[in-house]
Amino acid sequence: MVCTPTSTPMPDLVTILQTYNEVTERLKRSHETLLAEVARLRDELHEKNRELQRCERLAALGEMAAGVAHEIRNPLGGIGLYASLLERDLVDRPGERDVARRISAGVQNLENIVRDILSFAGDGGPRLSRVQLADVLESALAQAAHCANTLKVVIQVDTPLAAVALWCDANQIERALLNLIYNALDAAKSGGNVWIRLGELGEVDDLVSIVVEDDGPGIDPSCFQRVFHPFFTTKDHGTGLGLAIVHRIAEAHGGFVRAGNRVGGGARLVLSLPTNHGLESAAHERAIA
Repeated sequence: MVCTPTSTPMPDLVTILQTYNEVTERLKRSHETLLAEVARLRDELHEKNRELQRCERLAALGEMAAGVAHEIRNPLGGIGLYASLLERDLVDRPGERDVARRISAGVQNLENIVRDILSFAGDGGPRLSRVQLADVLESALAQAAHCANTLKVVIQVDTPLAAVALWCDANQIERALLNLIYNALDAAKSGGNVWIRLGELGEVDDLVSIVVEDDGPGIDPSCFQRVFHPFFTTKDHGTGLGLAIVHRIAEAHGGFVRAGNRVGGGARLVLSLPTNHGLESAAHERAIA
């Protein structure tokens, strides 16, 4: 008996075409996904390069500003000393004494400007430790109390903030919060309101957001980014360094600050800071970069 081998049936043309179309479609989808990822990475690289250039410009500006500030501070101290001596010696001549008092006031204003410039320039990286936000905020509010009372502005603090712990430099964060509070008080004007709240959890789990809002006129949307530029201000007073200092402190800690407007009117500034000890190295690298 002769056995003939069984032949394997060849796939028909329709099956071949279906397989070809499926493979082609998968390749097309993979290609589109790859193109989208390349475009995303290109945009991300462009944004990182832009941010790096901005940081380099700010670092150069900070160095120059610090040098100028130090040069100004020495003769300014002498002027202030002589003005105070004049004010003491002119106790029996009220007209001349008032002039000396005005000189002293002018020197103090210049001292404040120099202090802001030096604060913007920075004095090294943050000294990180575990800090209770309640303690830092209490100190900042105590310093701002006189200004708030003078303007008759009510500051309302969100209770959940008391339970927040940060991994930060307490002095720098106090300065940042104080600048945000003063900015809000100035915007709220007499009889206004300021709110300090705990923000919603953001995209990064290790960051906590502190929201400072006021019921003032708000911020022009075209200025949302510019408000953090050094020496930018829409006011007729001040150096324009307050929010720039906040931005610098936030970045040094591995966080960030954003500007917007409050629903119902007024400005809304959000300071996001790390709560995790693991961010120490990232913040340190950013501070010394």
